[in-house]
Amino acid sequence: MALSPHTHAAVKRIIRALSGRSPTRRAMLTLALVSMPGAMRHAAVHVGTSAPAVARSALLTRAATPLGRSAVARMMCDAAAEEAPDPEVGKASFSLLDVRVGKIVEAWEHPDSDKLWCEKIDVGEKDEEGNPVPREIASGLRAYYGTADELAGRKVLVVCNLKAAKLAGFESNGMVLCASSADRSTVAFVEPPDAAEPGDRVLMEGAEPVEPASGNAMKKKKHMEKAAKELRAIDNVACVAGVPLIVAGEKCLSPTVAAGTIN
Repeated sequence: MALSPHTHAAVKRIIRALSGRSPTRRAMLTLALVSMPGAMRHAAVHVGTSAPAVARSALLTRAATPLGRSAVARMMCDAAAEEAPDPEVGKASFSLLDVRVGKIVEAWEHPDSDKLWCEKIDVGEKDEEGNPVPREIASGLRAYYGTADELAGRKVLVVCNLKAAKLAGFESNGMVLCASSADRSTVAFVEPPDAAEPGDRVLMEGAEPVEPASGNAMKKKKHMEKAAKELRAIDNVACVAGVPLIVAGEKCLSPTVAAGTIN
């Protein structure tokens, strides 16, 4: 079966992804390919010659048998069970995050990206004379906050021990935590209580502060990713594995997203 260039490229991406390390990802992509019409499926395997032989063989085995779909479904269930996040792992990783209250002192549109706001955020860091030294951070929130005035002056939560990252050429020195609704129609800042000041550290309720991980350890151990699996808005309260986030003796809130993910 002849494939259009667009389909040819898409199929190659799918078949390559079968060699990924996630069992769930492999199972889902295999199911997608098994669901293709027969001729397209075999063309997919043919053009995916860059995929490891074991991936192509596994796909053909499942695609060639009447029980292929149920086998893939079982594999997906088994993989999901294997990869179910452990709440304690998420909580342990969050304890190593340096999450602080920040105040956005300035915001402007990224000149080369229609998705990014560039911000200067006071996170409690000062120079030798005691003057605030705001961090420059980029946030992909232009679709949800239309003007710089909607950002300036806001108090937010900032993850401060991530390694600096270039976003569309702009060096971002941290990440602002936002809550997202299930359909992503709403993405909004998680807000600290009014009494919190820039630099105050955000902890889980009842937890004692520990030394934050270094930027290298954050990247190597994937602490942000592990914590994010347990970060949720629950009844408008920001939580890790169901435990509220606290600063200045009060809970951090997600006023516009009652239930959703936080990242």
